[in-house]
Formats: sequence, structure tokens, C-alpha cells
Amino acid sequence: MPISHSTQSTTKPHQTNSNTNMDPTASTTLAASSQLPRRTPAKSIDSMVPISAGTRAILKRKTRRDYLTSADLPAELDLSNCQDLVDVGALGQVHTLYLNGYTGVVDVSTLGTVHTLDLRGCTGIVDVSALGTVHTLDLSRCTGIVDVSALGTVHTLDLSGCTGVIDFSAVRQATLTHLI
Repeated sequence: MPISHSTQSTTKPHQTNSNTNMDPTASTTLAASSQLPRRTPAKSIDSMVPISAGTRAILKRKTRRDYLTSADLPAELDLSNCQDLVDVGALGQVHTLYLNGYTGVVDVSTLGTVHTLDLRGCTGIVDVSALGTVHTLDLSRCTGIVDVSALGTVHTLDLSGCTGVIDFSAVRQATLTHLI
């Protein structure tokens, strides 16, 4: 008498059972896809700017961590009075950045995406045209700045001690915390 084997599963159609009727190659795919979901949004290729060796050394000294790309940087970074910092190009992805007292910074064109930017006393800065999208911007005692016409959309702006600026008409929309 022949013995019949049932090929039906004991699992109901809407029930899932990882051990029932699974292709052996699918188990590795399932294991890989069942990892925990990302808690932070994926970083774009644009945010993967490599950090120069000199800047990396300074960051490591100040934060005790080694950052390879701008995507690795923390949300808040304090590099105040860091006189040996040469390149700030990779710091544009930071949310809150303190560079106050750093007289060597000249080019801030890559920092326009920073939310809160403190450049107090950075006397080498001349061109701030790329900083119009910064939310809170402290340029107090930045004596090299002359033209602030691009800063009209900045929410909070401190221009105290900016002795080179003579026309403030373009920044009337901003909340000026201090003027000369």
C-alpha cells in the first residue's frame, strides 16, 4: 500500500513562519534585510567630503575623535580660538559651528548650509555673500567685512564691531542683535 505525503503546510495563508517552505538562498536575503532600520537619514554623496589631514589632526586634538569625511562630523563643533586651522571647507555639514577668535579663516563660502555659525573676531573674512542661508550668524568684530547685502534672509545677525560695514539697509529683515 503506497504511503501518501502531504505537501500542504500547517501554516495558514496569512500567517508567516520563517521555517516553513523557505528557499535556502532566501534565508540569507531575509537575514540581511531584517537588520535594524536606520535612525538617521542616509548621507548624500555631497556630504562625503574628505577632511584634509591638517583639519583632521586639529579635530582629533579638540574632540579626541578622528573624522574622515564631513558626513562623520558631529552636529555641533567648537573650534574656537583654533589658530592653526587652515581649511574649513569640509565643515559645512555641521549644524552648529563655533570658529570665533580664529583670525586665519578667510574663505567661508562652504559654510552657507550651517544653521548656527559663530565667526566672532574672525578678522580675515571679507566675503560673506555665501552665508545668506545661515539661520543665526555672529559676525561681531569681523572688521574685514564691508558688504552684507546678501545677508537679508539671515534670521538673527550680530554685526557689532563690524567697522567696515556702512550700509545696513539690506539686512532690515534680519533680527539684528547688535549694531556697531
